Amino acid sequence: MFKKVILCGLFALLPFGAGAAELPAYPFIHVSATGTTAVIPDMGEIDFEITARDADPAIATQVVAARVAEVRALMRDAGVADDSLEVRDMRKDISKADPAVVLYEIRCGVKVTVADLSKWKAIVAPLLDKPNLDGFMTTFDTSERIKVEAELMGEAIKVARRKAEVIAAGFGRKLGPVSGVSNSELKNMSRAMNLAPSEYYQRGNDRRDTADRAGLLMVNLLRLAQPIDVIFRIK
Repeated sequence: MFKKVILCGLFALLPFGAGAAELPAYPFIHVSATGTTAVIPDMGEIDFEITARDADPAIATQVVAARVAEVRALMRDAGVADDSLEVRDMRKDISKADPAVVLYEIRCGVKVTVADLSKWKAIVAPLLDKPNLDGFMTTFDTSERIKVEAELMGEAIKVARRKAEVIAAGFGRKLGPVSGVSNSELKNMSRAMNLAPSEYYQRGNDRRDTADRAGLLMVNLLRLAQPIDVIFRIK
């Protein structure tokens, strides 16, 4: 079972006047909660660019094409299926490295999807050693993401209700039905109440990080989170 950490910001509120028309006209409690967990990934991607510069664009294009062929061969040797390698965005620019010399720059993007992370280091290491490859970025995911996010949402909902019940009881009131719910911050209401925005991870490791060689060879844990904002009526 995943460990879960719930961060809650709780606010008990009475009706507001006409000057705060954005807020509910009835007594309510606004509860924010977030469930977070760390998950071992079972799939990954590495993105990079192949770049070549030359005064003759045809020569630079040939270099890029040769590197693409070499990468395809490396992936086949590593057992990566052909459809798990994507080559895209072939483009030509004029290099600005030296304004006195006109060099054409040919580049394309490559993405490799790795379904078996036990092969990650064997797949990535040869890519890092090849010339003309740079801009490496990695990301990881889990095939169980939907299940994990559902578990986190269920936990956040339970905590939000429990905390709201405690707040209501503390004021001698009872918790009423849910009047509003969102899986992200209720921004309009938060601004109206002059509350600072919540900070949390929404999609775990979907953000791609550029790292050094050791970092690129490492399989990182996913940190997933599922927030919830709820408005309860109070009786």
